[in-house]
Amino acid sequence: MSPSAVSARRQSCRAGATRLRSIARKERNLATIRRRTLILAPLVAQAIPRLAAAQSGFLRRPLKIIVPLQAGGSADTSTRLIANSLQHRIAQPVIVDNKPGGSFVIGMQALAMAPPDGQTLISINTGMMAAQVTMKRYDMLKSLAPVSQYSKTPTLFVVPARSRFGSFSELLAFAAANPGRLNYGSVGTGGLEHLWVTMLGRTTGAGFTHIPFKGMPDAITALVQGELDFVPCVMSSALPFVQKGSLRALCVLSDERTPALPALPTLKEQGVSMPPMEFWSGLAAPRGTPLPVLEQLRREVIAVMDEPEMKQRMADRGASVVTSASAEAFAQLMQADWSWMSKVALEAGIRVE
Repeated sequence: MSPSAVSARRQSCRAGATRLRSIARKERNLATIRRRTLILAPLVAQAIPRLAAAQSGFLRRPLKIIVPLQAGGSADTSTRLIANSLQHRIAQPVIVDNKPGGSFVIGMQALAMAPPDGQTLISINTGMMAAQVTMKRYDMLKSLAPVSQYSKTPTLFVVPARSRFGSFSELLAFAAANPGRLNYGSVGTGGLEHLWVTMLGRTTGAGFTHIPFKGMPDAITALVQGELDFVPCVMSSALPFVQKGSLRALCVLSDERTPALPALPTLKEQGVSMPPMEFWSGLAAPRGTPLPVLEQLRREVIAVMDEPEMKQRMADRGASVVTSASAEAFAQLMQADWSWMSKVALEAGIRVE
């Protein structure tokens, strides 16, 4: 074999060896990539929801939740619990901004002036809606874009421990035969309890005398002392007194029995067909907020409320976690309550100046 042929063969062998080494390196690299993919896949799957939220425009900046009440109350505390969990989910600060005054109007106006971009929310509940119905300063249905309900608190119909009435039906029968003889307390004029008892009287033919108080603790104290005949209220306000024997609960005013008092019948089980006195809490955005933004916010709220610790914290406060199947479902709940409240206020002439 000539020298030139030997040289050509050597070069061909070296080229073949180089190609084999290159193929081996590629196979090793592919194997490494496969191993890393298997390791990282679960982590990536967990990160996708948060990454998507972080990349959506309305979650790139801090969120603000307006509470139209003073700090330290039930609504404020619940909102702060949600804000704390929410900011960990979206990796952005969530600021709670208390704007009390004007029977919730100051907070409502602050929301109305915020851009409808999902960055500003407001914490609302049934009591705030009742106030807006009777004050006629703000139409919540036209001013808000509902996001989701986040909790529901059972409501009770309570009487003094020494009350003559052993059942709700006995009390109603007496009130129908003796209009105005029984008095009850509520938080102010035109509030949720006032509107609901007015509806109760118009539905059953019973007559009651309304005595307004500055706050529910004052009304409960008067009831314990026998100065009132009954009070309708959220369970958290009355349950400690029921458990001590200072008060008796005649029925649950919510639409279902409560685990705290499982033997206590509901209003419907007492034969009274009318809307229950529900006390819900939820979040809303400014009117005009795009539906996809509302839906993303709703999903974030549901994820937060589904945390075991959050459920326990709500239970400790006498509430249960209830979220909305859609923003529209929450809007329908608000519409239903607004309808009966408006009807009662109009027919009974209840208006707060």
